[in-house]
Amino acid sequence: MIVEIGLQGDEAGYELRQLEKWLREDDGLARATISGRNAPTESGDMGPVLEALQVLLEPQGVLAAVAASVGTWAGVRRRNVRIRVRSGEKEVEIDATRLRDPDDIARRILRELDSKHEA
Repeated sequence: MIVEIGLQGDEAGYELRQLEKWLREDDGLARATISGRNAPTESGDMGPVLEALQVLLEPQGVLAAVAASVGTWAGVRRRNVRIRVRSGEKEVEIDATRLRDPDDIARRILRELDSKHEA
């Protein structure tokens, strides 16, 4: 399963790099492959801009660990941040400035992306 995480808001590029560092340090994600995806560069750009993180999860049960880690990370942020998490055709966008409970953020991610919850 591939999960893509993007951010919008105050200093989104910086915050995305901080999230990448956070995820890499999470022992629960030791078996996940985390990589950055840059936005397409345009004429006049001074270099690539980190647009999203891609997390390759094996086994698929690691989605709960990603959701918990992203929820905890968002709960300690002080900037206005919107989080977009996508897996395949499913996507959830969360305004983290309004949700301070890491468990609520994790539950929303799982509810929207976990294939077990399909109708």
